[in-house]
Amino acid sequence: MDSIKILERIVAEEGNCCWATQSVCKQCPLGSLIRSDNGGLMSCVEALNIDGLSEEEADIKYKEAAISKLADMVLNKIIEAD
Repeated sequence: MDSIKILERIVAEEGNCCWATQSVCKQCPLGSLIRSDNGGLMSCVEALNIDGLSEEEADIKYKEAAISKLADMVLNKIIEAD
């Protein structure tokens, strides 16, 4: 599953990504949003700061992040095509 399809599925599932396998998570752009202090990438849980949120609140954050990242990726593809 490519990055765009992963993000589209997260949006379609209203932010819920319980369906994702470990290999899907490794490919997901939301798992590489922010670099941590040690230079590695934060997990999506860390980057979106969802620890302690209700499932509904976490789903909203995931959906918003997926929409934003998807828009950025599509825009970049358009710019690269020009």
